[in-house]
Amino acid sequence: MEVRHLGSGVHVLPGPVNLGAIAREGEVAFVDAGLDDSPARKLWRWAEEAGFSPRAAILTHAHADHFGGAYLWENRGLPLHASPLEGAMMEHPFLEPLFLFSGAAPPQKLCSKFTLAKSCRVQNLEPGIIQLGPVSVEVVALPGHAPAQIGVRFQEVLFCADALFPEEILRKHPIPFCHDLDQALASLKVVEEAEQVVPGHGPILTGERVRAACAFFRGHLQKIRDIVHREIAVPKTGEELVHRVAEELGASLTDLTDFVLALTTIHAALTSLAREGLAEGVVEKNRLLWRRQ
Repeated sequence: MEVRHLGSGVHVLPGPVNLGAIAREGEVAFVDAGLDDSPARKLWRWAEEAGFSPRAAILTHAHADHFGGAYLWENRGLPLHASPLEGAMMEHPFLEPLFLFSGAAPPQKLCSKFTLAKSCRVQNLEPGIIQLGPVSVEVVALPGHAPAQIGVRFQEVLFCADALFPEEILRKHPIPFCHDLDQALASLKVVEEAEQVVPGHGPILTGERVRAACAFFRGHLQKIRDIVHREIAVPKTGEELVHRVAEELGASLTDLTDFVLALTTIHAALTSLAREGLAEGVVEKNRLLWRRQ
């Protein structure tokens, strides 16, 4: 099992989702749980073999790939912590596919393990310094990717969840999921101040690589916004805009889940433009069209 030691009691289990562990005085707090119980089991087993007693877990946001394995830890009596809104979605995970399908009952294809995790109960926490036994960390608000996403800072290391998608992840997924584009850009300002960053996906970054990755992601989000603004010079539906952005960025959307995730990001770009008076939605001939204002 490859668990990387970053120094000062910080450890990372790399994988499709990077999981964290912060150890002090023989106890350890986990950061995120992965998509299912497999990475959660690995991290727990590593802690025991390393002589650490699991004390608590902090779950950064209510997307299945970040908290899907947390039910295993809950079953073992580990306290779970998250921001109130994200915690509500973890306790009622059906809200995620419901959210993605505009509040309508979602079709079965939108209720896979990637969008519908097992329920777990969490304790609410707010941004600031929190004490989990001997482990003291700072909870940082990083909304944008998810409505109330948080990060975890311990000394010079920031577990930033999906507030940052490095370039190699964007090459695979050119339309990253985004709930609020303006908030996502603001959260990047927090991330780029960190000396060492563990993103939810991709490589661990240090120093100037943090700044470079933030600049690239910022530019990528702004490019999506710019494409949308350019395209609505001729009024278009949200679905048409997904197609245009996907074509320009080389994204391959192959199923319902891919498409609705991308549509959320396009809607986030439209909201950003509308806030500045640059776009508006209008209904013409029973079609919702977006156009320049």
